[in-house]
Amino acid sequence: MVRGAAMPGELLSSFFSHLAAAPADPAALAARVTALHEAAVRRWPELTVAPAVFGKFVAGRVDADDDPQDALARLRGDDLYLACACLGGDARALQALDTTCLAPVADKLRRAGLPAEVVADARQKAAEILLVATERSGPRLASYSGRGDLIGWLYVVIAREARRLAQREARYAPPDNLDIADETAGADPELSHLKATYHEAFRAAFHAAMDELDERERNLLRQHLLDGLSIDRIAALHQIHRATAARQLGRVREKLAERTRARMMGQLGVGEADSDGILRLIRSQLDLSITRVLGRR
Repeated sequence: MVRGAAMPGELLSSFFSHLAAAPADPAALAARVTALHEAAVRRWPELTVAPAVFGKFVAGRVDADDDPQDALARLRGDDLYLACACLGGDARALQALDTTCLAPVADKLRRAGLPAEVVADARQKAAEILLVATERSGPRLASYSGRGDLIGWLYVVIAREARRLAQREARYAPPDNLDIADETAGADPELSHLKATYHEAFRAAFHAAMDELDERERNLLRQHLLDGLSIDRIAALHQIHRATAARQLGRVREKLAERTRARMMGQLGVGEADSDGILRLIRSQLDLSITRVLGRR
């Protein structure tokens, strides 16, 4: 038996008890959760995550207004499993995070032109932010949604710290090509093709869609992605229920994605046959692009 193998009773009981809304088809959802867990365990057999802990962690990534099946289909279970193990203090998970995620991100930043010492300091500071709770919020890694590639998400965190450190040093200037939205989310040939084909159209459509958001909508995105506030913290800040905060944030993200898609399809003159691929491209770049645009305003 693989170490950490699924214990469906604990996994599913925890998942369903922490789900924001009752699902229409519990049996189908249970099968998807179990498959997500089993794939994650196969990817990280050396890590230890209690099934009940992982079930709760996954349920927290499904908003009340989401279709649970669609929401789970968008999640990267192996990345969530690694994040969950790190937050639980698993030493092997922390080493894996450093080796498979933080080190490659640091290499990309050095190649972008940042001095090695700035990158090293940013990597250390980011590790603290990711794993250590503060008086204002919990560990930043706990806010990872699982909807995008973990390396891409970490690139945003470390690149932001690198920018801040570089700007503090009079002798350094952040390089112009440090564009956090241009990181490819994993080795995905289809996404790479879509990005190469539609990159300029995406950029123009996304900027236009961002300009259509009102100030409150932009603030929600800024607080969550730039300031690293958890859903609970955002709810307290706006004096609303946690589920309401999650629902509002989800609606802003979907509004931005749909308006970007509509603009891209109109600009490119493509039909519905290309719609799914374009939407997949938009979702893969959404958090990175939001952070880049809001970070410059």
